[in-house]
Amino acid sequence: MRKSWVRFGSELHLLALTRNDEGEDWGRLLRVIDRDGLAHTWAMPAALLAGAGDPLRAELLRLGFELEPRRDAKAWLLEYLITAEPETRARCVGRVGWHGETYVLPDGPIGTAEGGEQVLLQTAEKPDHAFNIAGQLADWQAEIATPALGNSRLVLSISAAFAAPLLALAGDEGGGFHFRGASSSGKSTALTVAGSVWGGGGTRGFVRQWRATDNALESVAAMSCDSLLCLDELSQVDARAAGAAAYMLANGKGKARAGREGQARKVLEWRVLFLSNGEIALADKIKEGGGRIAAGMEVRVIDLRADAGAGMGIFDNTHGAADPATFAQRLKKSANTHFGTAGRAFVAALAEDVAEYREQVADLRKRFTEAALPPGADGQVRRVADRFALVAAAGEIATALDVTRWPAGAALGAAQRCFLDWLAERGGVGSSEVAEAKRRISEALQLHGSSRFQRWARSSSDRMVITNRLGFVKIEGNPDVEEVESTFFFMAEPLKEILAGLDFRAVVAELMAAGVIVSQGGKPNKVFHVSSGGGKHRLYQIDRDRLDGGADGPET
Repeated sequence: MRKSWVRFGSELHLLALTRNDEGEDWGRLLRVIDRDGLAHTWAMPAALLAGAGDPLRAELLRLGFELEPRRDAKAWLLEYLITAEPETRARCVGRVGWHGETYVLPDGPIGTAEGGEQVLLQTAEKPDHAFNIAGQLADWQAEIATPALGNSRLVLSISAAFAAPLLALAGDEGGGFHFRGASSSGKSTALTVAGSVWGGGGTRGFVRQWRATDNALESVAAMSCDSLLCLDELSQVDARAAGAAAYMLANGKGKARAGREGQARKVLEWRVLFLSNGEIALADKIKEGGGRIAAGMEVRVIDLRADAGAGMGIFDNTHGAADPATFAQRLKKSANTHFGTAGRAFVAALAEDVAEYREQVADLRKRFTEAALPPGADGQVRRVADRFALVAAAGEIATALDVTRWPAGAALGAAQRCFLDWLAERGGVGSSEVAEAKRRISEALQLHGSSRFQRWARSSSDRMVITNRLGFVKIEGNPDVEEVESTFFFMAEPLKEILAGLDFRAVVAELMAAGVIVSQGGKPNKVFHVSSGGGKHRLYQIDRDRLDGGADGPET
């Protein structure tokens, strides 16, 4: 029988068969040559070969493949992809980031996997990402990294971009920094500059928006695994969804969902370090929706005032620019012109000796925390210091690798400065739950001191009807001739309501240790007889001086 070749489409090569580490998610590595002679590589999931193959052909056509207008062309295309047997094998993965000692990006891997196999990102269609490259590393160093010097928030942001791939090496969970400040203070500039480490292009470069659906935010987070995620303008997200979104990003796992047949679908996972900005803090945003931020979230999403205190918003030094606005515009223009080279150079160096850099990170972090942590710091403060330490270590390693062209110690100094600014605004080194409890009690006294606290009088005849009573107030002194002293006593249930969401017993014990709740023979409360209050009540006595000042200084 005579055989002949029949053309069914334009140039298409099947380079390798792909599968994951478990021997599943098989696929085909394809190369399409378009009309202009450009090559497009796509790791195609084999699942697209099921059925008529419409999604498969749609993606091939998008890449420049041309199907012949023949009746059997579609079937021949499927037959070729199913029956071809290339000798090469490759590993496929479903997300970017570290896979062993190989760092996978949408355009290819950095580093070589065990056995020398290529590791590729395999998706059903082109992923939405901004891991693009423009310019040379030297351009990025001259136009972005060097002008950032002398600006604590900018150096911190760029260092955070380098810290993102160190999360896996250090075994850390995800989290982020939230720059809080007034409009036009330069907050978005910090995100743009940091994003240029990894990529850019498009109208907003590497920066994403807080305003997104859960599905979209999960996909963005998964596509940012082991790299930086920049989220602009917290005010755009719904107050009730802000807390859930922040928890989801920091926890590194999306929602569990059911498939078409009711079975559990694979949950998206990631490990990201994110930078965020907004005019208010995340805690205030959550409060708008009627919620309260948990202490665990406060140490994973670090709220930092954007204003550096030099009268120029987020900037400390504008390097000769006419004003901060001009300097910000210059940085943004440079970040939109030179991007994507620094992150790749940094990861390429890490991939050469992951174990060595893991040890360097641990050593640098230890030195930072030993130098920066004040004596008696609470565990939560230590966790925040450790996150600043990771960022400092990343910046110093990038400097040692000649990626930033910064002088040694620049990243360390910026991280220390920002940590001390955070610590000063926090109001001390104690537990954040205690600080929050003091804030709530103080707020209750300021709002309701004269309306929901019943006057503690000697006679029951002075009894008044108080709606939603919180407790009692004992007033000593004659207001006509001297300054009176008011001592407040909370009843148990109202105090529990005020401190809802906190560990009541633990917080009360710490408040008593700090002197805010007056010790009653070693206990935080006791039964008092209040004639004007109708008899005996178990009460907590508050020391206003300790509440307003306290051992850690005034609360801000």
